[in-house]
Amino acid sequence: MILTISNVKGGVAKTTTAATLAAGLHKRGKSVLMVDADPQTNLSMCFLDEQDDGTPSLYHVFKREQPLEAARFTIKPGLDLILGDFSLCSADMEFLGKVGSLNLLKRSLETLSENYDYIIIDTPPNLGFLSLNAFMCSDYVITPMATDSFSLKAIRLLKQTLKDVSAETGRTLPVAGILLTRYTDRTNVAKILEESIQAAADLLDTTVFTSRIRQAIVVQESQLVKMDLFEYAPKAPVTREYDDFINELLRRIE
Repeated sequence: MILTISNVKGGVAKTTTAATLAAGLHKRGKSVLMVDADPQTNLSMCFLDEQDDGTPSLYHVFKREQPLEAARFTIKPGLDLILGDFSLCSADMEFLGKVGSLNLLKRSLETLSENYDYIIIDTPPNLGFLSLNAFMCSDYVITPMATDSFSLKAIRLLKQTLKDVSAETGRTLPVAGILLTRYTDRTNVAKILEESIQAAADLLDTTVFTSRIRQAIVVQESQLVKMDLFEYAPKAPVTREYDDFINELLRRIE
């Protein structure tokens, strides 16, 4: 099953959600492949040191210079990562519009997908070539949303893009849910925005996850030491919240 983490807005914990979801599924005995399709390469940096220039990456796969296997790094047995690349910043100009360009990732993953229970794709905060490639091969989309940076306009844009992808593929691409991140119940802002976010969920034909993810310093600390939250801070409240989210997600999609 392929799950894409997407929101047009940045700063909503997309990468943290992708990394922690992958680690949590792996903790449950699932084999997981992470795909870093964000040119910022934050997902790669959560687990790996910066690689030398020319190291095979998703960019070289899209260039058809390397097979997907060449860009795969094993984080631990059963948890692998397809390396991201800053060169993907030019992906829209370099690849979009070429014949078959929107199915490049789908075709590449076909060689590996049978080896994994789940594939988690981290996408950039836009709906260009990289996000479209992720949508074309996904089973579900998960939308993290920070309660202090809500934008209904971004949700409308995501809705239209998913509609266009569904028309292109002939199948509905469902949103598994909206995940509220950087959450605090101590402010009136969060409570006011939550009503608007429910409206966004209705627009995407989905619901808001009951789980709420707080902002916590241990998230940044775990990324600096290249450890997932379940390893670095297993008893931290934010880790328990992500664990609850994963349980809720699995009930929805399985």
